[in-house]
Order: sequence, then structure tokens, then C-alpha cells
Amino acid sequence: MSNTTAPIVRNSIQESISRLILPLNISIGFLGIQFAWAIQMGQMSPLLEKLGSVAWLTSLIWAAGPVTGVMVQPIVGKLSDNFRSRFGRRRPFLLTGAVLTALALIIMPNSPFLGQALNDILPIQFNYGLLIAALMLWVLDASINITQGPYRALVPDVVDKERQTTAYSMMSFTIGLGAVAAFLIAYKIDAMHNLFYLGAIAMLVAIGWTAFTTPEPSSLEMEIDDTDKNTGFLSLLAAPFTSIRSMPAEGLKLCFAHSFTWFGLMCLFVFFSVFVPKQVFGAVGADTPLYTEGVQWASLCYATFNIVCFMFSPLIGRLCHLFGKKAVHTAALLLMAASYLALYFMTGKEQVMIAMAFIGIGWATTLSIPFALLSDHLPKGKEGVLMGTFNIFIAAPGVLCSFLVGPIISVLGGNDAIAFLIGGASILVSALLMQRVTEDRSVMAEESALT
Repeated sequence: MSNTTAPIVRNSIQESISRLILPLNISIGFLGIQFAWAIQMGQMSPLLEKLGSVAWLTSLIWAAGPVTGVMVQPIVGKLSDNFRSRFGRRRPFLLTGAVLTALALIIMPNSPFLGQALNDILPIQFNYGLLIAALMLWVLDASINITQGPYRALVPDVVDKERQTTAYSMMSFTIGLGAVAAFLIAYKIDAMHNLFYLGAIAMLVAIGWTAFTTPEPSSLEMEIDDTDKNTGFLSLLAAPFTSIRSMPAEGLKLCFAHSFTWFGLMCLFVFFSVFVPKQVFGAVGADTPLYTEGVQWASLCYATFNIVCFMFSPLIGRLCHLFGKKAVHTAALLLMAASYLALYFMTGKEQVMIAMAFIGIGWATTLSIPFALLSDHLPKGKEGVLMGTFNIFIAAPGVLCSFLVGPIISVLGGNDAIAFLIGGASILVSALLMQRVTEDRSVMAEESALT
């Protein structure tokens, strides 16, 4: 190699590495976020049932997540859009949410003990343990949303447009990896406390890594939208609703389609961990060894679901270049809907795991492609609030699911598998509505070279 060629090659390699390090550093925080979400998905419904909850009440308690998502993310997104500090406009929110999430994870598994302590000292006897667990679920969801809204907006802040699909697909990869770690640990660990404490540590370490390794510009130097600096109390409360008017028309089409995906996903997240021990393992009570075994198998199924997610995620950029983002996501949604239908009829634990593996493909594209599609249409200076607005269409269907699906299951005899029929139908509608969304494929050529 000539003396003149070597520096060029070396610089090219260094540039390629640096172009990948930034999306990777941004993505690592989702290891912690998804570790926390995985604990919630795998452990909350069984914990609530052990504290005396039933299907309709569990479903209503789960409304905590989507309700806080509707309110918190747009408000925090608006605050972070207009936040000025030498530390950046997103970083303070990432760290605050991480600390609050860790505290909620530490308190959550102690809710039975705290509930008993309250019964010992208060004159009125009540199921305080269930009340504390429900309240901590609200705190947990609100705290994660404080982090997650500004986190998603960090990508268009610091990543070139042609690399944003790569960044979001890397996020999908780390989301899968974080969830796999959480569910595999849950499969091996019987002590719920240790799992929740590990989640708190993972959240703090992973978000800390992203916050301190991502070179976020000082917000004093960034382009901030000067047309909407009203951050008064009433303005913030109205942000989840007024921000919808700011969403571009193509973005609203995507929001509407994506909402049906998340209605279906909530059906899975709320009921799968109790469906497996009761309908697959045949457990009669929540305090039986068979029920615990079923919950552990559900965790292993979730691990498989997420293993597929992070194995498939690196392929997303290339597939999107070849076939288009919309086509890839539509195919994954159709596969997910078919797998939901199959779950309803399955009774073998290996069959259930295979179905969850196929659902993992749709989970991978859901975590990346819609955000990449949305980034094509976001105006500068409003990324935070509009990412929060997008979350309304993720969270609001969850509210609807929480209020509808549990009571429907109770009325129809208590078979949790009914949730998968309802969820599968919703995901099918999402796949059909995706065909109305317009995508910009002009940046995909450079994107594919990086994935």
C-alpha cells in the first residue's frame, strides 16, 4: 500500500467507526429502559394476582402505563424542546427519569411487606400491599416516560438524517438485548426482590452511559423553536392535546396506524404472563408451585421473543433499503397478527415459545421503523414534543385496552387467551392502515451502507 493511500484508508476506517459509535452510545441507554419494562411485563401481573387482584382489576391497574404515557411524554417533550442549559436540553431529563425509575423498582417488590406494616399500624384494615404496588406501577411508568420522550428526541438532535434508521435499529437491538437479559435472569431467579434491584442498577448505569457519552450540544447553542416557548402550567397540561395540531399530516397517518399495533401489544403484555401459568401449565392458584413455574416459563418465552428482536434488528436497515420501510414493517405486522391467532389455540409450552419468537420479528420493526418514518416528517425544534405526541398514539390504545379487554375476558369466562384474538385483529388493522403512510426513501442508500 502506498504512503499516500494508507492515511486515506485509515481515515476512512476511523470515520466509519465514529459514525457507528454515536448511534451505539445513544442506544445503550435502552438496555436499562427495557430491563425495567421487561420486569414490568414479566412480573407485574403475577405480583398483582399474588396480592389478590383479578383479571378486570389487573387490567385497570395496568392503565397506569398508557395514562402516564399520554400525559407525561408530550409535557416532558415540550419542556425538553425549550430547555436551556450548558448540559444540553435532553440530558437532565434522561438522568432525572432514571433516578426516579430506580427508586420505584426498589420499592415495588417490597409492597407486600409495606402493606402488612400499614395494616399493623392503621385502624382500618385494607389490602394496602395491592394499593402500594398499583401506585408504584404509576410512578414507574411516569418515571420511564420522563426519560423516554426526550431520549427518542435525542436521535434527530445529534444524528444525521441519513443515519437515523441505523440509530433506531440499534435501539431496537439494545432493547432486545436488555429484555433478554432481564427475562433470562427472571427465569433463573426465584427471589423477585433481586430482579427488581438489578433493574434499578441497570437503569442507572445504562442511562448514565448514554447521557455522558453522547455529545449533546449545549441547548444554549441549539436550534430551538421560538414560536412555542409557552411552558406555563396550563400550557403544559394542554401539551398532549395541542401538540397533535402540530403533527404533519403524514405523521398523523402513521400515528393512527401505529395506535392499532400498540393496542395489540398491550393485550400481550398484560395477559401473557398470567395466560401461561393458568392456561398452559394448568395452575389453579397464584400461590402454587405450578403457577411460579408457569411465570418462569413465560419469562423464558419473553426472552426468546427479545432474542429474535435483537438478532433481527441489524437486518432492518438493509431490508428497508431493498424493500422500503413500510413494506418491511407491514410484513412483520402480518406475521405478528398470525402468531397472535396461533397463541389462542396453543396449549404446549414449546408451541407458545415458537409463537413468541415470530412475534419478536414484529416487535423489532415496531421499535425502529415507525420512529424512522416519523423522523422524515418532523420540523426542526419540535422533535421532543412531537415524539411525545407520537407516544399518545402508543399510550392511548393501552388505556383503551386496559379498560376493555380485562372486563371482556371476565364476561366471557376468564380465558386470558381471548386477549390474543382481540390483539391480533388490531395488529391486522394496523398493517392495513400502514399502506396509507408515505415514506421518504431518498436517504436509504447511505443508510444501507452503514447497517
